[in-house]
Amino acid sequence: DVGNIWAVGQAGTIRKWNGSTWLAQSSGTMSSLFGVRGSDADNVWAVGQNGVILKWDGSNWMPQTSGTVQSLRSVWVSDAGNVWAVGDGGAIRKWNGNSWSSQTSGTMSTLYSIWGSDVNNIWAVGQNGTIRKWNGSEWSAQTSGNTQNIYKVWGSDANNVWVVGDGGTIRKWKDGQGRYLLAD
Repeated sequence: DVGNIWAVGQAGTIRKWNGSTWLAQSSGTMSSLFGVRGSDADNVWAVGQNGVILKWDGSNWMPQTSGTVQSLRSVWVSDAGNVWAVGDGGAIRKWNGNSWSSQTSGTMSTLYSIWGSDVNNIWAVGQNGTIRKWNGSEWSAQTSGNTQNIYKVWGSDANNVWVVGDGGTIRKWKDGQGRYLLAD
């Protein structure tokens, strides 16, 4: 929807595109915000410094209890009851529709980005080539084939997922075979 585009930044900055101009929003925080994502116009989440999580309910940004002081770098939303946030020290937090809880990532590396095709296929990427994949019940390590920081993950479906990072790193998920290949 062209009237529901969000941007976040330093000192709690939140801007909303209404289709013709960017409008300042009141975030209620001075913490820097690093990621924003939503499932619909009434369920948008922003994450940031010191474990800050904010939820847009269609009218206001409301602070959430994240249960962590680790900075959260990225958020991915499947629907109003399935939201994941990742960040410093391998932090992974999951919203179940009522509260945030910790998930075991199996790494202490900062996770910079998270993306999923559905609630059973989610990837988190980060420092030193770290890639973790959620299969619906647990996070497992994936082999990236490099030690460069990976900053973004995105895909078109569960069999077509790309990661990018330092030093020109580009990797593509090998059609569900559990490994990454150099991208063409």
